[in-house]
Amino acid sequence: MEYIKSRINIIVRFLKNKGLLSMDLIYRFYYMNIFGSKLYYRHKIESYRSCAFCMHLYYDKVIKKYVCSCGEYEACASLVPCIVPDPTLMTGPSYIEEEEQIPWLFKPPCLNFEVLDSKNYFRNFISSNINSSVTRLEALEGIMMGSCSGGIPCHICATVNKEAYTRCRYISKAGETGKCNIIHDSLGQIYNSSAQLSNVS
Repeated sequence: MEYIKSRINIIVRFLKNKGLLSMDLIYRFYYMNIFGSKLYYRHKIESYRSCAFCMHLYYDKVIKKYVCSCGEYEACASLVPCIVPDPTLMTGPSYIEEEEQIPWLFKPPCLNFEVLDSKNYFRNFISSNINSSVTRLEALEGIMMGSCSGGIPCHICATVNKEAYTRCRYISKAGETGKCNIIHDSLGQIYNSSAQLSNVS
């Protein structure tokens, strides 16, 4: 694994120095060849289950949302909590925040769940829009690993629930360790609470 990682780093540095790769492409290359493979096997060992990695989930280009072909959930645009670039706005760095629904990553899988194979595991996160793909992959890395691009992904929690972010007592410890070990579970609790409130109302 270390040999492969070393060879990939050499190739990436060469292409970067030649100006043949953008930073987004470099990250996507790194993700799919290093972090992505680690996450897949980690999920496989832990029997991790999430709608975001289900073969029945697909992107509908007409309504521009992800759809469950089994009809268990309504269509939703959000795979992970993040703010994605809006490809329809070409005049400046404008962004749109994804819908205030529970993202597919945190939806409980139904009985029809079938995990994607290793070659297609990140199928739902990859699109022709590289910026959007990288944004989602970075958010996924932050949620699963507790760090992203060398930083602590506090911005993800702040996007989901500002009060939970300001009340977080783990920030100082995360700063010491360089990663947040509770982000996935914390976000899961926030979404579960909001789902319960929705059901009551």
